[in-house]
Amino acid sequence: MNRRTTLAAVLALTAGFALAGCGGDSAPELKVSGAYLPQPVDQSMAGAFMVIENTGGTADKLTSVTSDLSDDVTIHTTKNNKMEQVKSLDIPANGKLELARGGNHLMFMGLKKKPAEGQKVSVELHFATAKAIKVEVPVRSATYVPKGSGSQGSGSQDNGSHGNGSKHDGPQHEGSMDDHAQHHAEK
Repeated sequence: MNRRTTLAAVLALTAGFALAGCGGDSAPELKVSGAYLPQPVDQSMAGAFMVIENTGGTADKLTSVTSDLSDDVTIHTTKNNKMEQVKSLDIPANGKLELARGGNHLMFMGLKKKPAEGQKVSVELHFATAKAIKVEVPVRSATYVPKGSGSQGSGSQDNGSHGNGSKHDGPQHEGSMDDHAQHHAEK
């Protein structure tokens, strides 16, 4: 091999390794759709639902939520018909995190005001990797069910239980604030 051929081969290999290093894993690219908050019965609590889509090649996590509606917004999941607060929820690479009735959702406790149907609630979603996303969440009727959702509506829905006697009915609870506070204190 002459010097030019060797140099060309080395440059080609170096460029190949550099491109491989840029790799297939892109940063999380998140967008929110279908957000809504059913009008709560009173000022004690509310729930919010949405889809967070990640079109990037790297997974992320929803780690916290802030809102002008409440200073106490938590992330919940429902497993085996029991609702529990979690520190984060995974958003898979090239996948979706669905926050829906009877499943993963956001809980707003001790509302500063009772939002009415037609209003919007400001919510900021915080993630482990991606930048925070601000969402204006529309307030819908208490019985609102998005078209095409797997949700059965409030009449026939499986209600998750806190395990302490209070029930989860979509975004509402039949238990008192004390029941919910006790649930959070147990965590």
